[in-house]
Amino acid sequence: MDTTMAMARLQGAIEQQVLVAGGDAEVETAARAILNALEPAVRQLAYDLAEQAAAEVAGQLGGYDVDVVLSAGEPAIRVRPLETAEAPGGESLDARITLRLPPTLKELVESAAEERGESVNSWLIKTLSFKADTRGKSRTIQGTIET
Repeated sequence: MDTTMAMARLQGAIEQQVLVAGGDAEVETAARAILNALEPAVRQLAYDLAEQAAAEVAGQLGGYDVDVVLSAGEPAIRVRPLETAEAPGGESLDARITLRLPPTLKELVESAAEERGESVNSWLIKTLSFKADTRGKSRTIQGTIET
């Protein structure tokens, strides 16, 4: 989704209205101030629309995980098949952790998972399982971490 295109269209529409005003310098100054003030709102609107679209797509695609992610600062919809997860020993997969990371660390995690051909969720669970095991033995635990 390209928010710069939406902003350019809005700017064009406002510039057309300024032309109708006859090139009045005060109207032109006010229009530029309005455009500057609206830019964050236009970006937020794009994010909100992407989230709504993702929710609609998710509602129609069973078995898929639909997320809104930022790609180069722009919202994008990502659709991936859901991972089938079976917890060992009949353990439920109800536990959740919300984790806030610096963007650079998030990028490192995503790169590491991609290099291994795994989802970020699978990579994190395997890595955390290994590191958290006090005996230093790797255990395989599958589940879902929301990012």
